[in-house]
Amino acid sequence: MAEQITLSPTRIKRWVRCKKSYDWRYHQKLVKVSKSAPLTLGTVISDTLAGYYLDPPNERDQDSLNSVLTSSLLFRKPSTEDKKSSEAWQKAAKISQSLLSDYHERASKKDNFEVIKIEASQQIQLAPNIFLLAIPDANIIPPEELPLIFEHKARGRYRTGDFGIDYQSVASCMVSDALGTLYNVLEYTHGKYYRELIMRSQEELDYFRSVFINIGEDILSTPWEKMYPMPFKRCTCDYWELCNAEMQGLDVDDVISELYERTTRPKKEEPKEVTND
Repeated sequence: MAEQITLSPTRIKRWVRCKKSYDWRYHQKLVKVSKSAPLTLGTVISDTLAGYYLDPPNERDQDSLNSVLTSSLLFRKPSTEDKKSSEAWQKAAKISQSLLSDYHERASKKDNFEVIKIEASQQIQLAPNIFLLAIPDANIIPPEELPLIFEHKARGRYRTGDFGIDYQSVASCMVSDALGTLYNVLEYTHGKYYRELIMRSQEELDYFRSVFINIGEDILSTPWEKMYPMPFKRCTCDYWELCNAEMQGLDVDDVISELYERTTRPKKEEPKEVTND
């Protein structure tokens, strides 16, 4: 039986950026041992707005949004004394509370769409042995009845057109049979709020389909022993220590035993809805 692969936007991005990092993560299944993962602002915003848009339009208000935000922050508050995690949580809490303090008033005037699904895993088959999995923040139908993806983004600085090439939204459009993405942008530097619509032509989606198929075929056909390290000083990858040790001829197994653990992750995700293309 031919080997199969299920791609995701995160998996695609890791392969494109650094194949050795992909090897550590998906083939050798190594994850860095950490007391707790630092909370990110994007996670808080995404979780909170998912809860907000789960409610029917007539039941959404600022009080319910504040309640969801508080619950999300409390649930993710670090239980350890890890300084990095504590500082990340405090920063995310402060910024998210500021950004969402009047969200309902600003966003409800623009929410002229029907929310169909919230964070529903969806999957399609791109080729006989290649599948694509994505989890849109939401699937929506505007008055024009054009199916769209609704994506929440928290940015330090926002410029129109920032999301022209975005694996997450492109993949979400493909698995959802959507024609574009309505970006819900919260800029925390100036506390501003934006909505930007980017439509995708069929030619564009067909192009990315071929790109994803090529990436899947490349992954399946590349021997793992051909993966080589590329550590740069500004790398933010979790595997920098491993790449650096390998480049210097050090004992990689010692680094693994000290900083990493082998896991069955990433777990195979079972999509809630599967469509065949």
